[in-house]
Amino acid sequence: MRSKAVYLLRKITIPVISLTIFLNDIIILLSAQYFFHHFIPVSVTTLQKILDMTKRAFIDILVTILEIIAPSHVRITTENATIPKHTFRVNSKKNIIESSLEQCSISICNHQIYTDWVFLWWIAYTGKLGGRVYIMLKKSLESVPLLGYGMQNFKFIFMNRKWLHDRTTLASRLGEIDADARGQGPLNGKEPVSTDTDGCAQWSTSIGSLNNPSWPYNLILFPEGTNFTDNTKGKSKAYGAKVGKATFDHVLLPHSTGLRHCIKTLKPSLSVIYDTTIGYSGVSSDKYAESQYGLKSIFLESKYPKLVDIHIRAFKVDDIPIDDEESFDEWLYKVWKEKDDLLDRYYRVGTFNHDSSLQHTIIGDFKISRVEACLALLCPIVTTILFWKFVLSFFLG
Repeated sequence: MRSKAVYLLRKITIPVISLTIFLNDIIILLSAQYFFHHFIPVSVTTLQKILDMTKRAFIDILVTILEIIAPSHVRITTENATIPKHTFRVNSKKNIIESSLEQCSISICNHQIYTDWVFLWWIAYTGKLGGRVYIMLKKSLESVPLLGYGMQNFKFIFMNRKWLHDRTTLASRLGEIDADARGQGPLNGKEPVSTDTDGCAQWSTSIGSLNNPSWPYNLILFPEGTNFTDNTKGKSKAYGAKVGKATFDHVLLPHSTGLRHCIKTLKPSLSVIYDTTIGYSGVSSDKYAESQYGLKSIFLESKYPKLVDIHIRAFKVDDIPIDDEESFDEWLYKVWKEKDDLLDRYYRVGTFNHDSSLQHTIIGDFKISRVEACLALLCPIVTTILFWKFVLSFFLG
């Protein structure tokens, strides 16, 4: 009886607390975005820096909420052959994980649960890129009340999932991101050198003056396109049979068209492709992380991964055959086959680190700096105090 009461209490309080923190902070971020967009005349560069601050604050909010309701440890394993040792490290003074990531990169990853992208965004945060992350989302999310406005200001890329339309969208958005990263884009006051037949701006491919500010980026992509579940695995098998490709046990067949287009468009500024593989403790090879650690399980039932394993390796852009569609498709299939083998071993031994002489592993908490976490909690706390003060004064006179 007591355990049932505790469960019901948690079922009510955790979502309420999480939603209160989230909505309070989001309203402040959106208000700041709207205020500077419409009432304070600032330069394009200053406005972008402010929007980047709100973007970084957004991941601060999400990580702070998850740290409270689903505190996890993170174990990061990197390959020494492609990522310098100690790229990821634990700051003993601040007790947080920090990194030295390349400033212009694409991160690709397997997709198991809805919060995968939060972990990838947090990885960018550790490398001081929390405000320079770009994510591809379904077009319908652009119209979500409040959040849609914020995501538009974040300059996230909204896709129809119809390549005829998405190709132009990608070319326009990624072209600007690439040009800005090289100091040759609109954030540096530059104009396109021409416009192609599809109406997409063509930017100078040269490197801007050292005096021009550059704008780094981390583009997060899930080539599988959806979560790994029993249903999507079945669809992946059907698609594999149709195109004559063997499917995998722990990942879905990846889609290569969008990723190849992204790499080609960003190539003038792109430093590296980070291939990330995520594994969750408590998930066996015959189970699905989505069924164990879905949003309902995390927020209502206190079921969450106590340890999140993240394996990262890097590919140099020049080593990827992006000029030939068939070769690129074969390259990505090989990457996903290796990812599937990596996960197969992970489910058997419980770690991605199989040779300490070839790999570097650290472990720490999934969290942000204490100062930023306190700021994320400050507004909801003040609002809650004022609310209850009003309620008590109303009833008690």
